[in-house]
Amino acid sequence: MRDQTDELTQELYELAASAAPGNGIDVARAVREGRVRLRRRRFTALGTVAAVAAATAAVSLLPTSSDRALRPAPAATQASAFPALDPDPLVAEASYGWLPADFNDVSYVLVNGRADVRVDGKVPDGGVLGPIVWLKVYPAGTTPSTGQPWYAGGPRQYRVEAPQVGGRPAYWVGTSPTTASAGGGDWYLRWQTADGRWAELHASSLQGADAQQILHRIAEGVVVARRAIPLPYRINTVPAGLRLGSVDFLEGPRMLPGEHVPWSARITFQVDGMYFTTIIEPDRPDSAKPPADANSKIIQTKPICIRAHGLKLCTYSLYGVDAYRTVGGPKAWLKHFKLLGTEQQNWTTRVLR
Repeated sequence: MRDQTDELTQELYELAASAAPGNGIDVARAVREGRVRLRRRRFTALGTVAAVAAATAAVSLLPTSSDRALRPAPAATQASAFPALDPDPLVAEASYGWLPADFNDVSYVLVNGRADVRVDGKVPDGGVLGPIVWLKVYPAGTTPSTGQPWYAGGPRQYRVEAPQVGGRPAYWVGTSPTTASAGGGDWYLRWQTADGRWAELHASSLQGADAQQILHRIAEGVVVARRAIPLPYRINTVPAGLRLGSVDFLEGPRMLPGEHVPWSARITFQVDGMYFTTIIEPDRPDSAKPPADANSKIIQTKPICIRAHGLKLCTYSLYGVDAYRTVGGPKAWLKHFKLLGTEQQNWTTRVLR
């Protein structure tokens, strides 16, 4: 079992992937989602976690001269295939059926070896955050529990009975025996699927008197069936010793104001405690990007990028070039990618070869 430090590091990289693809940092969203996701890991310093999450989202941070080596440089290894990795790295156990009209962008994020499915709702006029719904299916034989605290030292969770979903048992996770809401616009609805597993919808920032009815109707439309998610790239053989950190495919603009791409795909690997991230997104002229924020306190290094087939492929790491020693450097790493263009019918689920 991984120690808590390693688990927190991995969760923060997954949080970075889910909160702000590309080079932007959606700090507000990272703080909100970090609070919900990480408090269940029994970490109490939520402000510290949010700050670290924001820093981790900026995976292109340049270490200062006093930080020269965050990790010792790993020794080079011979190239080999992915013997321990599934060729299909992003496989969802379920998908949405019915969704409200203002929920359009469906994304997939690998979390602890499981691809959770996220859908984003429209940001209300004058608002900062729109509603988000996460869908996950628990592994066979795993029964989610209630009764434990929401976070260390916090109020306990309660099972609040809900109408059946598909004719099978369902319940809300609430803050009292009669309060179905998790508080703050958060809702958790769990139900047993036809194959006996448990599924869960977690809604964030879902407001209004009909929030329960909306979430219950979404649950009624969920289709539980494994499906590999096609991605716009393929990776050839890489040096042994790499461990898959996270994979995601996100739809819709989720960057700082002015940053808009229709989708973004990200894959992160870990080697010797260091992570490096590669992002694929539709190419666009540099003039289409917003100007850099002159007041930003974040020191960023320019990522290494290539362009082909209407796509832009970039890689960068919080740990600098040392993270790429095993793969021969950032430019050598990008040569392992084959870009498949912008048309989704040409994408593949067999990503790791």
